Amino acid sequence: MAGKREKTVSYRRAEWLNDDPSSLNLGMCIKQAADQLKTVDERTIVRANGQHVRLVSLKPSKGGHLLHFTADTPGEAASIVPKKPIAADEIQVGITAPPAGAEFMDGDAFLYVNRNDVCFCSTGLRDSTIRHVLQDFFKLSGIRKDATQFDLLKIADVNKVKLLQSQGVAEIELRSALSEATVSYNRRKDQPQSILGAAAKHARAVLGKEHDVTSDALRVMLVIKMDKRRKGIALGEKRLKTLATSVIQNQEDDDEYVIVTKGGQRIGPREILMRSTVMIDSKGKSVERDKAWKELQAFFEVLSSSGALEQ
Repeated sequence: MAGKREKTVSYRRAEWLNDDPSSLNLGMCIKQAADQLKTVDERTIVRANGQHVRLVSLKPSKGGHLLHFTADTPGEAASIVPKKPIAADEIQVGITAPPAGAEFMDGDAFLYVNRNDVCFCSTGLRDSTIRHVLQDFFKLSGIRKDATQFDLLKIADVNKVKLLQSQGVAEIELRSALSEATVSYNRRKDQPQSILGAAAKHARAVLGKEHDVTSDALRVMLVIKMDKRRKGIALGEKRLKTLATSVIQNQEDDDEYVIVTKGGQRIGPREILMRSTVMIDSKGKSVERDKAWKELQAFFEVLSSSGALEQ
């Protein structure tokens, strides 16, 4: 049985910066570029550091496109750890050249793109690299010039409460400096964030002057989550969801919180970090392509059905 790797699947949205954002979308640009660049060699981007990023696979699926990018540095050797007798007290790390007709892979990325919605998981490639590679891909293909004028953004303006109602709440993290929490406590005694302020007040009674709000390095983090070993789980889940909803609806500019849904999404004061952790069949240092694509599409469907992708 193949081993599995824990991977994070994440969501980004293409935000267009051209004069007419409604005139194009990322999926459309991918199709147009692929129509111009038919082979993997034509779809290879050479970066300034000599690394080659190749679009090695592209398939239409369920109204979108599945992509697999790989990155390698031609001729670059890989580090190896030689086998030594157990009694050896030291070994030297060595290198080995790539096999004939192949290169060692620096990393790869799997994407599912549906119009401007992008779900991805990667090994060794950041989302900023994926954005640059897509922009270079469009530029190389010679399609419309404004196809490069986009950014891949984390979700900002979605209905957070709707997402909570759909997925449920796993835990709430409230964070603040002690001084900030004390001020928050005095200002908003009747709101959920005052829980953190109350904790700060009691901590100061032990650690210093109760109402001293001068700058210090102490911080408070309060984590609220279900204890599934105890009775009353249904009631506890309802109260946790109510508290999370109230935190969102009563948030202020200086609040620091993270609400983790049962679906693994992380909701903060300024954005929702759309991501989830999955187990995918491993393939060397990466994972099986088709299994990764399947997880990305399933992730997209969960976000879409929950209303999280609505503007």
